[in-house]
Amino acid sequence: MIDQVRRTSVWRYFDIWLVAAVLLLTSYGILMIRSAVTGAPLQAGLPADQVRWAIIGVVLMLVVASIDYRVLTSSHWYIYVGLILTLVWVLVGGALGNDARRWIPIPGSEIRIQPSEFGRIFLPVMFGQFLASRRDRIGQFSNTIASLIYVGIPIALIFVQPDFGMSVLYISVWFVIIWLAGLPLSHFAILAVLGVGTLAAVFPFLADYQQERITTFVNPEDADEDDIFNIEQAQISIGSGGWWGKGYLNGTQSQLGFLRVQHTDFIFSVVTEEMGLLFGSLVVILSIGFILWRILRVAWLTPDPAGKYICVGIATVIFFQTAVNIGMNVRLVPVTGLTLPFVSYGGSSLTTLFIGIGIVQSVLMRHRKQEFG
Repeated sequence: MIDQVRRTSVWRYFDIWLVAAVLLLTSYGILMIRSAVTGAPLQAGLPADQVRWAIIGVVLMLVVASIDYRVLTSSHWYIYVGLILTLVWVLVGGALGNDARRWIPIPGSEIRIQPSEFGRIFLPVMFGQFLASRRDRIGQFSNTIASLIYVGIPIALIFVQPDFGMSVLYISVWFVIIWLAGLPLSHFAILAVLGVGTLAAVFPFLADYQQERITTFVNPEDADEDDIFNIEQAQISIGSGGWWGKGYLNGTQSQLGFLRVQHTDFIFSVVTEEMGLLFGSLVVILSIGFILWRILRVAWLTPDPAGKYICVGIATVIFFQTAVNIGMNVRLVPVTGLTLPFVSYGGSSLTTLFIGIGIVQSVLMRHRKQEFG
């Protein structure tokens, strides 16, 4: 009887290696958050908060994995409308912080939810099913325009919060999924021209601090000292760490308060300064690389187009955030505010990433179950 249950249960196909890598990287991140806020007494409770968010994330991951992902894809229009409504809610009555309105406060608590964080994980589900149902029209330019409108509405609502980094992340997910679906090269050429024109057109509408981040990146010599201070401190942190680092809790830039937002945007600088290139940077990069490989493995194994698009889209979110976060720490890209997956502090960011892993597990388990019984 027990053997029969094992043969029929989808959980026997659960990817334990993927979850182990995610849990190890999250634990590593919690340790680094603890070190990053050691010199800031007002933030002393953040590591414990991150532990609680991680526990909630694990529970959500298991719950989502237990649900057939096709239930989500069949409900993609409801999820899409829900995302749009919450983004509108943010603009109308959301919480204001750091000159941006991105959060919905939970009454009676200090918890704030960022709908765009949830949207970035569910966008592959929504858009993946949207394209999967229109595969026979992938060569029609009208379909390309329809896909742009589909993702353009939430992107516009996120852009005006303002959140330029998250807007670009959504565009990246759209690009990778529609490329995987087989969008003709001629469409890409037309969209590239339109994209350059759009970037030039929207620049004047960016918030002042966003324009300063871009101009500081392009022309650092002409930037104000305050605008480049944190970028320089991040570079000092990374450079001073060397191969082996200064040791846990011994980073001078973060411990002495020179490095700002060190527990979120610039956690990679703290990791490299204290743990070095070998046990810090390399460990984080290889761990995220392993996670991406396990997710893309699921995309390769599943024959379902929607399932494939979902996994590739979630992998794109993790890769893009990693590349941009590390890039802004080493001054390769402008500062955008995107967190380092599973390492940076943030409740919405961490829990939604766990939800994404749960969706990937659901895709894997259902198709392995269908294949092997």
